[in-house]
Amino acid sequence: MKTRMFFLFVLTTMLISACSPAAPAAGPTSGIQVANAVILSSGGAMSGMDMGQSYAGYMQIKNSTSADDQLIGVTCDFADTMLHETIMNGDVASMQEIASIDVPAGATVELKPGGLHIMFSNPKREIKVGDTLNLTLKFKNAGEITVPATVTAR
Repeated sequence: MKTRMFFLFVLTTMLISACSPAAPAAGPTSGIQVANAVILSSGGAMSGMDMGQSYAGYMQIKNSTSADDQLIGVTCDFADTMLHETIMNGDVASMQEIASIDVPAGATVELKPGGLHIMFSNPKREIKVGDTLNLTLKFKNAGEITVPATVTAR
């Protein structure tokens, strides 16, 4: 009787698992690949006392799926983050916060100086050139992908 009950429990668990929706995949299996992630420093170490210090994140994001996606946020343990774009008005460049970055199906989007990028503010700890830090990228469809980014000097 116990064997029959155990078998019935296992069979029921397998059926429920097979009918459950799959969680979205992240990383290479999600169809989103991130390459060359760096955090560029304007110099020195990032700390709460260094008000002239600025950091921005750059990388290439490839969507190898047939569906459009969006980068909707970035988190890290060392600072607050915002998605930004650089806007040119004549010869004057300004930065503007944006809610998301489109990553079209089959395309590669480049976050680079003078364009789309990640801004870091309100440092929680000191970072310096040479550090490798984890960034968690949040995508609308692909979910979260954590990538290492190396801090480099401009």
